[in-house]
Amino acid sequence: MMQSRSDDGAGVQLDWVGGVPVQGVGARQACPSRPRRGGGYLDECIAPQLSADARFRELEEMGLPAVWLTLAHAIGYDHFMTMWRVLDAAQEMHSDSGPMIELQMRRYGSFKRFQRNRYVETLVDMGLSDTAIKDRLRVELDEELSISHIGRLTAPRRVGTR
Repeated sequence: MMQSRSDDGAGVQLDWVGGVPVQGVGARQACPSRPRRGGGYLDECIAPQLSADARFRELEEMGLPAVWLTLAHAIGYDHFMTMWRVLDAAQEMHSDSGPMIELQMRRYGSFKRFQRNRYVETLVDMGLSDTAIKDRLRVELDEELSISHIGRLTAPRRVGTR
């Protein structure tokens, strides 16, 4: 005589605690009571966001200036730590006056001017007049330069002397 799977408790998952068969497919239908101790998921699991916050909080607690904390948040903790290690490894960055890294960096505006000037050189190479260059800079870069300033940038001594 052949038995069907539902005839008896064969194949029924046992409750992890009491060894009592739980009814339902894969025991998903029953509402098992939580074990009194041990087993189950750890309640101490830390969400990744909380873990990341703790790492940033450590940087704050050690007294890093606000600009460095802002940078750490902007580029991410791991990238910040990589940058810090690279700067610390560079001997030319070490301070003579103590355990500090001395950082001197040009202002971001100087980079933007450098890029603008390279763009002006490209426009000169394309054969545009100073007036056309002025119009392109205003429309494309939202920068207003005088014709005399553009003339200084496009002077023969500046262009093509890379």
